[in-house]
Amino acid sequence: MNTESGLPAEVVDAISANRKIQAIKTLRESRGLGLREAKEMVEAYIRENPNLSAHRRQESESGVGRLILIAVIAAAGYVAYRLLV
Repeated sequence: MNTESGLPAEVVDAISANRKIQAIKTLRESRGLGLREAKEMVEAYIRENPNLSAHRRQESESGVGRLILIAVIAAAGYVAYRLLV
């Protein structure tokens, strides 16, 4: 199924998930395009949808926040363990 941009939904989903290479590969397979053509189409879609970069940045920042939270919890657990032993 194609989206309003004319790209297959799988390609748009891959772009939204910051998987540009997967988007290009999927587009090549679905349309029988060459590497250059598919790459240009994906990059044009990204340029025409600047809100994607803000969305990706927000996802990236939330991922870093989760890693920091996990590290803090692990450190607190280690300290608590050492105090009890």
